Parts: sequence; structure tokens; C-alpha cells
Amino acid sequence: MTWQTVKTVLWSVAGGAVVWWIVLSAGLGWMSAGGAEKQAGVRAEAAVLEVLAPICVARFHQDGDREHKLEALKKENSWMRKDFVIKQGWATMPGTEKPGSGVAGECASRILATSNL
Repeated sequence: MTWQTVKTVLWSVAGGAVVWWIVLSAGLGWMSAGGAEKQAGVRAEAAVLEVLAPICVARFHQDGDREHKLEALKKENSWMRKDFVIKQGWATMPGTEKPGSGVAGECASRILATSNL
């Protein structure tokens, strides 16, 4: 075998591996373990928010002073609304000491979205 033949075979193998990687990832939905882990984390966070945010909104609606607090929430800057909800205790679920990640922000968004109806 000549060096030119070996070089051609090596380049063909490398090119085939790249094509196979593209076919697996784009065509068949295959992804690396790190990509799958990241996607699972995003989906888990979304699922947690989908379950806990309505509880937070319900706790807001049970607040006796909700009209006054709703006006205060509307006056808050958008980046401070999460902190406002945390201070009210609506995002802290029973049996926990602090709210879950993102629950307060989603709760504030949902409270404001439903209050404009």
C-alpha cells in the first residue's frame, strides 16, 4: 500500500464519521449525553414551574389584601417583581423554607396576566 492510498482511506473514514454524526444527530434525533442532560434539566424545570406556579397564584388569591398587593406588584420594576412575590411568601411552598428556582418569577407573570382580564 502506498502512502497516498492510506491517506485517502483515512480521510474517507474521517469524512464518513462526520457524515454519520450529522445523520444521527439531525436526522434521527440522537444527541450527546451532555445535550440530553441539559434538555432533561430544562424540561424538569418547566414541569416544576407548571406545577408550582398555579399554587403560588392560588395563594395570592387567598391573600386578604390582594387588591392592594396587586397594585404594589404592578408598580414594581419588572426585575423586582420576583422579589416582591418572595417577600409575600406566596412562592414558598408548604414544608419548604424558600421558594424554588423560577417559581416566584413565573408566579408574578401569571398574577399580572390574570389580573388584566
